[in-house]
Amino acid sequence: MKAVDAGRDIRTIALEGDVSAAMEERLGGLAAGAPGRGKGSAILDFQAATSLDNTALSMLVRLHNISKQHGRRLFAAGLKGRMLDAFLLARLDEGIPCFDDISTALKHAGYSGQPPQDSVKPAQDGPAGPADDPWASPISRLQVKAMPNEAVNLNVKGRKVAGPMQGFGQLWQKTYRISLPGEIEPAHAITVLKDNFTKFQPPANRFYPPPEGIRPGEVILINADTPGGLVATGVMVLYAAPDSFTFITPQGHPEAGWVTFSSFKEGGSTTVQIQGLARAGDPVYELAFRIAGSKLQQGIWTHVLQSMLKYMNMEGQVRVTPVCLDSHLQWGRFFNLFLNAQIFSMLYTPALICRKLFNR
Repeated sequence: MKAVDAGRDIRTIALEGDVSAAMEERLGGLAAGAPGRGKGSAILDFQAATSLDNTALSMLVRLHNISKQHGRRLFAAGLKGRMLDAFLLARLDEGIPCFDDISTALKHAGYSGQPPQDSVKPAQDGPAGPADDPWASPISRLQVKAMPNEAVNLNVKGRKVAGPMQGFGQLWQKTYRISLPGEIEPAHAITVLKDNFTKFQPPANRFYPPPEGIRPGEVILINADTPGGLVATGVMVLYAAPDSFTFITPQGHPEAGWVTFSSFKEGGSTTVQIQGLARAGDPVYELAFRIAGSKLQQGIWTHVLQSMLKYMNMEGQVRVTPVCLDSHLQWGRFFNLFLNAQIFSMLYTPALICRKLFNR
């Protein structure tokens, strides 16, 4: 990582190699140290980056949030290939403007001089076959494959995905963890979680994955019974690798954001982690989360990890760490309300009941 100041209030930060959350602390320090007494702009230059993983998306959202809170602007430049696809698919460009090259980004940041010189060389494009590509392919609207007759296919088909940038409510990062014996490899733990994902859900939370399972780009329907009634929605598999996978929500989902399931070695044991980064989708959901929804959500993911422990004949405690990263509401997203999956599901429920009665 290399930072270069361009003018009195703009800093470019060149990223090299694999971009992930592992570089967050140093990257945050470089961005925070941008000139202009904290009110300047930081440009993340990806021209020498070789890959972007799912943890990098959350890192970029957190970095954008901190920059916004301090009155700074954050830009991206030089993204290409599948890295650019992932950035756009997660809709990060709606909060972090993205440009083809550093020169264009500098102009939009208000710099009119020549780009600062550095020794960073652009990364060479390497082969990336579909067999080992963990990212979903770019889409404009979600499509749903054939599902079981009992699944309510509603509020997913034809909608866009919605990340944390597109949500209304407070920005929360909620982390759930369990520890497994060290001889269990992270990839094996994730395989167990993937293969039994629907079985590990609480009874009120019904997941309907396609026959292909949890693979990049696949859409999973969700029918959940809540205190407010049925919520028919779903998620798309944004990323799937041997040791982690990420779901992203569609418009109208109770949350706008993603949840990442991962496993890694830590202190002599293997940790399995579920981490959500999201905002409530609209004002109704925000109110619901503050009243009871947050506890219900915590119960769902705690149940999943407890079910995993039971399946593996192990005992342990689920450690829960909720952190509010931004208490502000995004009032510009107020009209997300008109895509609310709970409301549409409530309107659909009488027709569903009639259909079940007449089909007996």
